[in-house]
Amino acid sequence: MSELNEEGREKVLDYMELLIQSAKYRKQVATIIPFASRSLRLYTTMVSAGTGNFLDGTDFELIDVGDEVPETADFGVRITGDSMEPKYINHQIVWVHQQDYLLNGEIGIFCLNGDAFCKKLQDDNDGLFLISLNQKYDPRPVGENDELKIFGKVVG
Repeated sequence: MSELNEEGREKVLDYMELLIQSAKYRKQVATIIPFASRSLRLYTTMVSAGTGNFLDGTDFELIDVGDEVPETADFGVRITGDSMEPKYINHQIVWVHQQDYLLNGEIGIFCLNGDAFCKKLQDDNDGLFLISLNQKYDPRPVGENDELKIFGKVVG
């Protein structure tokens, strides 16, 4: 601008002011949208959707999850097997709300005689059963002498 006379510099400044006022040529400040996240336990031992595997309470890693994971989830486990298809598939992560009870018909994570399962709970006049969604698997009866622990309800 030093090569311009006073009138030329004033015209440049006037033009700059017009560009600024138009907002079309203003510097854009990037807005950072925070990504809501939280850390949840993802158990590294897979929970069986077929035959059972033991779920060790210390065998997990903490992972950051976003709002795609239900707010009520306390931990995640990876499914192995096809007995809960078509709703849950082999190697899928299911998110679980930790609780020690389930209502009839709810899907949960169970430990039956030392083996961990993802199954639907059925409690009726015929007894207590862990049910697979895949029809090719028979219900697993839970007898009086069986040891059953409920880890929680599948919420996603």
